[in-house]
Amino acid sequence: MDSSFDVVIIGGGIVGSSAAYFLSKAGQRVAMVEKGRIAGEQSSRNWGAVRVQGRHRAEVPIMLDSLEIWKELKTELGECVNFTQQGQMLVAYGHKQLAGFEETLTVAKEFGIPSRILTPGEIHDLLPHYRSETCVGALFNPLDGCAEPELAAPAIARGAAR
Repeated sequence: MDSSFDVVIIGGGIVGSSAAYFLSKAGQRVAMVEKGRIAGEQSSRNWGAVRVQGRHRAEVPIMLDSLEIWKELKTELGECVNFTQQGQMLVAYGHKQLAGFEETLTVAKEFGIPSRILTPGEIHDLLPHYRSETCVGALFNPLDGCAEPELAAPAIARGAAR
């Protein structure tokens, strides 16, 4: 193995693989070191959420850029990362919790994110099998999605290697 690298990344999960990929694209010579298999630790156990909703205001521009990257990643890599934009819903089980979503809506409006409050009936329309008598509403953002970390991290790592 060549021992001359610009960057050495410890860990081959989704974060390490992504860092290796984008640094490689930027012309850096990258070595990624993983003790086991790519996406074999935490990245194999997370839900793969790619979300803007519920973020601190300072994170929103980065997450909007991230959504755009995820939308193009399958084409760019030539491999499936199983990214879907099905939206994300945060269900409120009390009026105080529902009122707490107002700050999120303020931030969403500021950035042009189409988050909105759903009524229990609208929740049922989207999730017909969901039943909760204590549900008073939900915050929903149709832009949010998820990817399959066990597919995405190895595909991104292979992209970095190429």
